[in-house]
Amino acid sequence: MRLRKLDLTRYGKFTDYSLDFGEAVAGTPDLHIVYGLNEAGKSTAFAAYLDFLFGIEERSRFNFLHPYSAMQIGACLDFNGTERKLVRTKQRTNSLLDEHGQPVNETLLGMPLAGLGRDAYRTMFSLDERSLEDGGNAIIQSKGDLGELLFSASAGLAGLSQTLDATAGEANLIHKKRGRNTHLAELKQTLVNLKAQRDEIDTFASIHSHLIATYKQAQSSYGEAMGDLGNSRTKHSELARIMRALPLAAEHARLTSQFAVFADLPRPPTDWASELPQLTKDQTRIQTQIDGVEKELARLQAEIDLIDVDEQLEPVADRILGLEDGRARFRTAENDLPRRRVALAEHEAALSIILASLEQTDNKTPEALLLPASLIGALRDLIETRSGLDATLQTATRELTRAKQLVDRAAEENAKFATTGGVLDQAATAPIETALTKLQSTDHQARLRVSERDRGQLARNYENLLSNLRPWTGDGTALHAIAPPEARQIESWRSEALLVEKRLRGHKERLRDLITQQRDAQARIEAIQAAAGLIDDAKAQQSREARTKAWDEHLAHLDITTAQVFEQKMRTDDDLNDARLARSRDLAELRQLTQTLAVHASAIVREEELLVEADAERLQLSTRIRKATPLAIEWPEDRSAEDWLSYLERWSSGRKATLVAWNALQQVDEDIAQARAEFGNEVAALVDAMRVAGVEGVETLSAAGLMQAAGALLSQAVSLRAERATAATNLLERQRELAERQQDFTDADKAAKLWDGNWRDALAKTWFETNAPTVAEVREILKALADLPATLRERDQMAQRIATMENDRNAFQAEVGHILKKLGEIFDPAQCVAEAEALTIRYDASQRAHQFHSIKMDEYARLLETRRGLEQELAVHEARKTALTTFFGVETLSDVSNKLEQVAEKQRFERRIVELSDQIVGELRSTTFGAAEELLAQVNVSQIETEAAELSARVDNLEERTKLLFADLTRAKDKVEQVGGDGAVARIELQRRTVLLEIEDLAQKYLRLRTGAMAAENALHLYRDRHRSSMMKRASEAFRRITRGEYSGLAAKPEKDKEILIGVPRQGGSKMSDAMSTGTQFQLYLALRLAGYQEFAQVRPSVPFIADDIMETFDEPRSEEVFRLLAEMAKIGQVIYLTHHRHLCEIAQKVVPTVRIHELGVDTSHSPRNAPERMKPSLVLG
Repeated sequence: MRLRKLDLTRYGKFTDYSLDFGEAVAGTPDLHIVYGLNEAGKSTAFAAYLDFLFGIEERSRFNFLHPYSAMQIGACLDFNGTERKLVRTKQRTNSLLDEHGQPVNETLLGMPLAGLGRDAYRTMFSLDERSLEDGGNAIIQSKGDLGELLFSASAGLAGLSQTLDATAGEANLIHKKRGRNTHLAELKQTLVNLKAQRDEIDTFASIHSHLIATYKQAQSSYGEAMGDLGNSRTKHSELARIMRALPLAAEHARLTSQFAVFADLPRPPTDWASELPQLTKDQTRIQTQIDGVEKELARLQAEIDLIDVDEQLEPVADRILGLEDGRARFRTAENDLPRRRVALAEHEAALSIILASLEQTDNKTPEALLLPASLIGALRDLIETRSGLDATLQTATRELTRAKQLVDRAAEENAKFATTGGVLDQAATAPIETALTKLQSTDHQARLRVSERDRGQLARNYENLLSNLRPWTGDGTALHAIAPPEARQIESWRSEALLVEKRLRGHKERLRDLITQQRDAQARIEAIQAAAGLIDDAKAQQSREARTKAWDEHLAHLDITTAQVFEQKMRTDDDLNDARLARSRDLAELRQLTQTLAVHASAIVREEELLVEADAERLQLSTRIRKATPLAIEWPEDRSAEDWLSYLERWSSGRKATLVAWNALQQVDEDIAQARAEFGNEVAALVDAMRVAGVEGVETLSAAGLMQAAGALLSQAVSLRAERATAATNLLERQRELAERQQDFTDADKAAKLWDGNWRDALAKTWFETNAPTVAEVREILKALADLPATLRERDQMAQRIATMENDRNAFQAEVGHILKKLGEIFDPAQCVAEAEALTIRYDASQRAHQFHSIKMDEYARLLETRRGLEQELAVHEARKTALTTFFGVETLSDVSNKLEQVAEKQRFERRIVELSDQIVGELRSTTFGAAEELLAQVNVSQIETEAAELSARVDNLEERTKLLFADLTRAKDKVEQVGGDGAVARIELQRRTVLLEIEDLAQKYLRLRTGAMAAENALHLYRDRHRSSMMKRASEAFRRITRGEYSGLAAKPEKDKEILIGVPRQGGSKMSDAMSTGTQFQLYLALRLAGYQEFAQVRPSVPFIADDIMETFDEPRSEEVFRLLAEMAKIGQVIYLTHHRHLCEIAQKVVPTVRIHELGVDTSHSPRNAPERMKPSLVLG
């Protein structure tokens, strides 16, 4: 398919515009460049082309000028020589019309496009700066994988590597070998937790009824104990409040007796205490300030009386002030007039010198000698032009003679080549050039160097990996025959071993804890017995039985002896009961510890039995693992099962890595043999071609020597042919130069004669024309005349300045005389300056005296105002002082201060008495202080202290007992709640089934992701194997040409289960694609895309390929190579390049003369007049 014409009828910024690409010319590249400035509409035109093929988008952004209903795009397409004119409109159905406006089936475009959609076309058959950058990034992300790069270049999918990595990452999140944070691992752990929860709460009915009874008994005991504790605490609290109130009442009585001293003291306002210090300070401050102001007023009055103001100068003050400027001009005139008169004489002398140089000494009107500026300019221009004309004429004469000599020599050289033979023609050297180019462009040598270098690395890698398997020894074949246990079996064993080890550790830890707790309980029992004696229940029972037996004996005999024995046994029993009652808390703890000791003894026996069972299971597991392990893998006797499984897993992983390295070593050996064979065939082809051309003795040369000899032969043939063509071209060039030099000589002679006429006309307008001066004489006359205007102007200006200075001096003398006459004083003209200075000094002194007098008067007025303010402030202060002293009946402020201190002391007593009363009432919870006082009077202090001590001990015992009972209650309640009766087991089972369904869904998703990724990788491998040969050669050659030989081509390097694309620099060696510079990566991706397009065009009909300014960052040499490659693409299918750089158009014209350039946005009728034909725009008004 080919785009013949694109009509932008109503689309975007365009209205009735057409872009005509013309008909394809057989045998020439179908390459077009659409040139336009920024915002000219290049991207709009490309979008319109896509909208024409696939329909205008639902929400198109190109409706800003034309509404959706009016949008229309037309095109003329060429299908294998048949042209079809179609129109696309914006509507949901039947949007594709023929030239008559009838709907057309979309399959008309679908068949040539081979099923491509909009995105696929944009991806595969267009290229812009963004996709070029994405392609360079894809080279880095794929890490040079050959399959990915070839496929992404053909399909234009720069993000293929990211997609495959994302797929693998998503699968690893679901499940990963030995991974503990994957989704499946978390769900499996959830199942384990649910099973543990069910086992914990699923309890039999008999056990449940026992737990309920235990819980009710514990609840009843705890309630009774809490009631006793509450009553005891309440009684103890009441006694404590009374004991706290007793010392408060004593202090209250003491303060009340002391308060009677202040009964007659009056109560002043509250702010007097803070006001008194300031009043004391103000009394001293105000009097001090008044005294200071009086002294300042006396001093100022004395200074004012001494000031003398000259009032006589006021009428002439303005004229005296104006003398300063006149005096300066008078002094300037006195100083400058002698120099100015000397300068005027110098100007007159300079004028005389100029007139003498012009031979006009007697001329009285030198102004008449001046010439117009236009005439001077014309004469100077003619003078300057004359030297150039003379030089041009001489040069033209000399060049004409030299050109005649060069034509003669070129004719001799051309005649010599015409008689010389023995130069190989193009047909004779073409086979040699083809064979040499093929040999140089292939990557066999690079592959051979890379493979041989890689073989050493692979061999070392293989030996290192093999050494990691020691003590096992052997080669790859023997290693392949060993079948170690699978990873799943190892993982199963590890899980089983971990469970056994976990059980062993758990039993050991619990056994250690039980023994520790048993010893701790025994130690606490012994400590209680050592502190409290034998107060346990057994000792109490023995004492009770002994007392009963003594009573029975006494009843039987009723004598003194049995009575004394009974009395002793009874006292012993009472003492024991008293001790048990006093030590009730220790007794309860002793009972609890005895029970705990029995429980711990039973638990220790059970843990020891379980520990023996777990150790037996560990031994059985080690035996099973040893039987399932191949005999080639040595079994270390001193290792645990977990250590052995880790060793076995590492050995299996090392075996896999070693086998991979062994296979890679075998593969690189095969590649070396293949590269040597293919390289030998191409060397043989070059030898045959040189032998046919008549070159002998090349069979014994090495490959490098053979290529050097072939290159030298081709260079010599080309050089000789070039020299012969150069000689003929040189003769024609010399003959053309001879004609040009003849014309130059004629033009120079004509220009010299024209100058002579202009010279005579210019001299006729001057006063010195009668002397017929030469060019040199006129140049000197003009030079002398150049200084005449300035000299005349300076002379006249100097005379004017002298007259002005004399006028200024006379005016100043007259002004000074007038002022002195007004003052009645005598004026001496000889002392004019001194008189003026004296007047100025006298006036300045008078002004200073007047100003000083005003300042002092203002200061005196301010001090008077200050004194009046201080006197008023003192009166207010005295009134306030009188109010304070009268209130207390004292004379001074110091006495007032003493009275205020007594008032403050009285207030402190009052506040403390009130606080004590409130505290006593609050402690005793009475309504009034009198009731509280009456209650305290009836209290027996010693009795209350005794009762409070007894209650404190009882509260402590009851608190300890409630803690123990609460612990029993909590344990019983927890056990009952753990059983539950609300369907918790059913809910857990429902959660378990839900988790199983989630595991099933994730497993299916994991399989889909893994199989999809494996299918994509296999497809990439197949695509690589199928297209590597042809596409690699095209990409290698394109890359070599784009880089101008900096890289000799591309090669493939095997690595594990894939091949890596590498570049082969011109200096030798290799460079990974991700190690290239950013610009080189872009050019590599471009080479792959160009090769991919040619690969695609071989199996499908070609479609237009569109590139949008992809050479923004390319230099000019590489841009030339890219245009050459685009021209080769254009021989297969239509290629359209969009750009806003005019220099790229010029480069394209230079490289591909037949390129057609279309200038966007300019009417054909207004194209530049001097523009080349192929640069005229093809965008015409419709």
